[in-house]
Amino acid sequence: MRQPHLSRRAVLAGGAVIVALAGCSAPGDVPAPPPRDSPEEALARTLIAEKAKTVALYDTLIAKGGDRLVPFRDRHESHLAELRRRFPKVAAGPAASGAPTAAASPTIGPTAGPTAGPATSPTASRGTSGKVSVARLRSLERKAAALRPSQLSGISPSLAQLVASIGACEAMHALAPVTAPEPAGAGARPGDVDRLRKALAAEHAAVFAYGLLGARTTGSMRARITRAYDSHRDRRDELRKVIIARGGKPAEPAPSYALPSVPSTASAAAGLAAHVESGIVAAYLELVAAAGAETRAYAALVMQEAATRSYSFRPAITTAFPGMPGKATPQRATPTPGG
Repeated sequence: MRQPHLSRRAVLAGGAVIVALAGCSAPGDVPAPPPRDSPEEALARTLIAEKAKTVALYDTLIAKGGDRLVPFRDRHESHLAELRRRFPKVAAGPAASGAPTAAASPTIGPTAGPTAGPATSPTASRGTSGKVSVARLRSLERKAAALRPSQLSGISPSLAQLVASIGACEAMHALAPVTAPEPAGAGARPGDVDRLRKALAAEHAAVFAYGLLGARTTGSMRARITRAYDSHRDRRDELRKVIIARGGKPAEPAPSYALPSVPSTASAAAGLAAHVESGIVAAYLELVAAAGAETRAYAALVMQEAATRSYSFRPAITTAFPGMPGKATPQRATPTPGG
């Protein structure tokens, strides 16, 4: 059967209809794409989604009778509240409700190789499905803490300090000590040397305190004190080398240091050791504000190590933001069995 022949007039008429239809979707009527997140907003979006999901996981276990997990959940809520306060536009976005997001941190720090993939938060890419357990929560906390140092490059010093502080809290939650890498490869920045000198001064004070504690303790407590002493002595020597390599003058130790108390019992010694480690966390938080990405990552890892050691001496997590001034965990009435 022959196909009907279209006249030239019919073809032209059809073309006019197509042009008319196309005119309904003129370029000016197409909505503009939403503005892209800045590196800090992208990181905040990921962290907010992650924290919302972590809180939901804790809520699941708390609802099943895990009342002892309430303080842990509350600290994550403090993290979430602070992130939302700093990034209200991001908090109001679609990812703020805890929906999974593929947003990644802006850059990868020294702990990831140049071919590593995006530093996506461990809970941001998964829902709350699956079996929820304390072991799973501890694993998530450990992975989150390990990721924080790689999220510090390319963001402001203030946000870097907040993220590092959050990582120190997560490390305590996970009870997983971390080993800080050698800082020798960190880029030389003039302002960083002063911060390194302050960290070295804190290590001098820690070595003095642990030396006193070692002389006043015995048995297993003395063994723990000795291990801490050795760790701080090694870091002290490490920092001296880095400062000298950068052309700076290392801070020298003082003849003595004022301590809040002179312990006479193992319990008091543990309390003083926890106090010393809290001071180390605060000192290295200042180093997190350094310009060099590797220096930031190094300082964040030391914060996690010190926060974890502090917890081992005094098992109490008193703040959601270790090292940060004026950041207290909101107090809530915690139910007690039979209460």
